[in-house]
Amino acid sequence: MNDIKLRYKELRREAMLAVAGLWRRLMFRTTFIAITGSVGKTSCKEAIAEVLSTRYPTLRTRGGNNHFRGVFRTILRVRPWHRYCVIEIGLDRPGQMQRFARAVRPDIAVFVSVARTHTMMFKTLENTAREKSLLVSALRPGGVAVLNDENPYVAAVTPPDYVKTVYFGSTARSRCKASNISSRWPSRLSFRAEVDGEVADVQTRFLGEHWVNSILPALAIGKLAGIPLASAAEALSRYEPLSMRMAPVRLPNGATMIRDERNGSVDTMEAALKVFGDATAARKLLVLTDVSDSTQKPRQRLARMGRRAAEVADAVMFVGEHCEHGVRGAIEAGMRPDQVWSFYNMQDAAEHLRSELREDDLVLLRGRRVDHMQRLYLNLVRDVRCWRNTCSKPIHCEVCWELAHPRRPRTWQESRRARLIDKLARVAELRYRLAPIGKGDRY
Repeated sequence: MNDIKLRYKELRREAMLAVAGLWRRLMFRTTFIAITGSVGKTSCKEAIAEVLSTRYPTLRTRGGNNHFRGVFRTILRVRPWHRYCVIEIGLDRPGQMQRFARAVRPDIAVFVSVARTHTMMFKTLENTAREKSLLVSALRPGGVAVLNDENPYVAAVTPPDYVKTVYFGSTARSRCKASNISSRWPSRLSFRAEVDGEVADVQTRFLGEHWVNSILPALAIGKLAGIPLASAAEALSRYEPLSMRMAPVRLPNGATMIRDERNGSVDTMEAALKVFGDATAARKLLVLTDVSDSTQKPRQRLARMGRRAAEVADAVMFVGEHCEHGVRGAIEAGMRPDQVWSFYNMQDAAEHLRSELREDDLVLLRGRRVDHMQRLYLNLVRDVRCWRNTCSKPIHCEVCWELAHPRRPRTWQESRRARLIDKLARVAELRYRLAPIGKGDRY
């Protein structure tokens, strides 16, 4: 039965991509821009769409819906009046990019980065780069490959001879460069951009120097579309970073929280901690759960995270089943024991965070998507009643219908078993009440 379900799922995906590919060929007047990478591709997609939409009708992938259903729906939303369509493509296993590329057939392909994500399926970074580079190989004749020249795995990609290549970064062959990069809280990311000899100062709302490689492709593509660099920089200055991706929010009590609980990849951990360590604040409080895509055992990686937290924070909270190892690492690194806390469940952590926060504190909320750490933030601004320790829902807590009215989800087998247990309990209680007095202690 499971094999039949899996086969049906694969056939449905093939049919979806076939329909999307047919519609894409009908929309030949629209320029399709496809973006891939391990990290930073959603922000890159939004930045490109923001720049292009200043002058042209532009369609983009909604949110981070970048897998089969998202690609299918994005292509089918394209209409003849759309000048550009910006599609984000994400993978979770080998063999998928070729199917996506065949359906999208991009005119412009953007390769942002290669990092450790989905390491259970992609054993090495070379495998990841090889799979994602198939998007560049699928470019239409006369297309453009926009590649990150600072990432060694992306820079090693060889585009086809019939396409044009635009490199971005800070190397000698980069046509789109960034210099004078600065980002230190409470200041945001700013840099000087140079594209084909045109120079402009770019002031963004992003937090962290690592976002430069997600912004430069937008400037390069804007230049290809005929948008002046100054106009593109102005559009990016109004763009707010996406939620849960190093996005600062002001809390009701006057503290500031940097939310970074969307992607728990081990390669994005150091970038977030560097931003937090360089920040200027009255007190810096770090809240951690765990990282994904790490080859270390929980004891080792949590202890390492604890030692790193002691270098950048004044106080730290560890949440999760392996939290004691993080506490041990932080104390061994010289942190005071009364400034290190551990909580096995999210509700206790939320109550402590609410009582511990002070005005002018800076908090970094960092964890994995499966931990649903959004509840720690939501508990500070609204009523939260769902505190389950494990949740398999792929949606975010902000839009979950059980956030304020939790209920125990049950399959029909669990419901039947629960009804039977309730019935037996009522029968046992009834027999106890009807038992004649003086019959001993049978009941």
